[in-house]
Amino acid sequence: MAEPTAPAPGPGWAPTGTPSWQARLAVRAFGLLPGAVVTHVFTHPPRLRTALVPRSLAAQHDVVVTDVAAGRVATVTPAGARDHVFFLHGGAYTLQAQHWPFLGRLLGRGYAVSLVDYPLAPEHTVDETLPMVRESWEQALAAAARAGRPAPVLMGDSAGGGLSLALLQQLRDEGAAMPRASVLLSPWVDAVMGDAGTVAADRLDPLLSRRALHGAARLYAGPHGLDDPRVSPGLADLSGLGRVLALVGTRELFWPQCERLAERAAQVEGTDLELRVREGLPHDWALFPGLPEQRDLVDELAAWLTD
Repeated sequence: MAEPTAPAPGPGWAPTGTPSWQARLAVRAFGLLPGAVVTHVFTHPPRLRTALVPRSLAAQHDVVVTDVAAGRVATVTPAGARDHVFFLHGGAYTLQAQHWPFLGRLLGRGYAVSLVDYPLAPEHTVDETLPMVRESWEQALAAAARAGRPAPVLMGDSAGGGLSLALLQQLRDEGAAMPRASVLLSPWVDAVMGDAGTVAADRLDPLLSRRALHGAARLYAGPHGLDDPRVSPGLADLSGLGRVLALVGTRELFWPQCERLAERAAQVEGTDLELRVREGLPHDWALFPGLPEQRDLVDELAAWLTD
């Protein structure tokens, strides 16, 4: 069966690279998941009792877990760390973090990592989640200063990418200290998803669908509309956000909204947003430990952050 045809890329963001056989296999495997199952998991998420930091990492590095409002922050610091990543995990705002295989690679490159275990929907809404993340950022900023490190790098994937963008906008509006740079991995920045490009991309993504994500987004938004700027920060003011790198694959539902994000960011002052589009890669490809693309990405991020 022929693969769906992708929409034409926007100016300056033509896809690059060739997907590995592992990535192509992942696309096929995701396509076997019934959409109803994905929707159910997003809207009726399991709650697992697992350690916030795997024992294998806790045995190798310094670990501090701090309670913040209705959530927690786990900061893992390798010996000699000279930089700090403040990480907001994805999972449609409803699923627990399963991100340590990727974060472990960052630790291996000498980055301290703060994983924010923020309040999840449906038990909580954006009214509780964003303030907790804001408070956690202030604590991470202070910790970096005490350690003699620069302001942390803000990083998030999928829903965590959208939450990262919302945090950036709040920090800007408050005139508060900003990250030294921000990285958005397959970010979900528009929960409305009503544009023609996203509707067309619905058939490209073997894992995500507008229907499944709308269900999760409504739980997260609570009494607010999906166009609330905290829920859909990609539709809000993008000026003054500093240096930002966004990455997305062409088999992602979020590809069109990432292009719109880059287009809008290019029209405002104070934001230097670079979008990199990868040919044939599925949603959140950066987080899958079996993909060669993840290994290469860690090197790419390290190079971008030191550029």
